[in-house]
Amino acid sequence: MRTRGRDRQHGEAAMKFLSDVLTGKDNLTYDAGRVVGVLGALAYVVFWAVQVAVTRRFSPGDADAYGKGLGMVLLAMAGALAIKSHTEPDPK
Repeated sequence: MRTRGRDRQHGEAAMKFLSDVLTGKDNLTYDAGRVVGVLGALAYVVFWAVQVAVTRRFSPGDADAYGKGLGMVLLAMAGALAIKSHTEPDPK
């Protein structure tokens, strides 16, 4: 059985990871582009999971389309972050 201390450590590590993903290079300022990109990718995964659950099939063609679509979502997020990278505040 796990102890509460270990669970708390895992929770704190997960929150730190999430904060690092969503903040800019100063790790203090939340970046709207990152937040929207992560939410968009998460929504894409959820929509495909619902589609598979409803239709009860996932063919190779579906897998190809899923991979290409998710890749485009992530590429768009990376492009948007690269374009605005010079506007991020410097680390302190």
